[in-house]
Amino acid sequence: MRVSSVLCLGVLLALTGCVTTAPAKYSWGNYENSLYSYYKDSTKSGDYEAELVSVISDSEATAKPVAPGLYAEYGFLLLQEGKSKDAITQFEKEKAKWPESTYLMNNLIRIASNPVKKTTASKE
Repeated sequence: MRVSSVLCLGVLLALTGCVTTAPAKYSWGNYENSLYSYYKDSTKSGDYEAELVSVISDSEATAKPVAPGLYAEYGFLLLQEGKSKDAITQFEKEKAKWPESTYLMNNLIRIASNPVKKTTASKE
């Protein structure tokens, strides 16, 4: 009985050593829920955009790093809305913050710089 009690106590002490109480490295806000809502119903793009702006501005205000991909995601949303210059600004921020994204961001910047022009079919 005594051996099993000591063994249980040892296991509990070992497990408590594995618990981390470090704060999160990035501030995600309500990003996951808003992304899920946006994927379920794409008409909620305004709510999703507002959450991205909120998470980014909160991170910048608290000097926490903006999570990887958030600038790019916000930029892509702006690009879909036809706001190419604003999108390029966000892609540049992503590239500066996360250099490993340079190749992808350069391609997105190229795409945003040369938007596809819609052509109308001629009626004949």
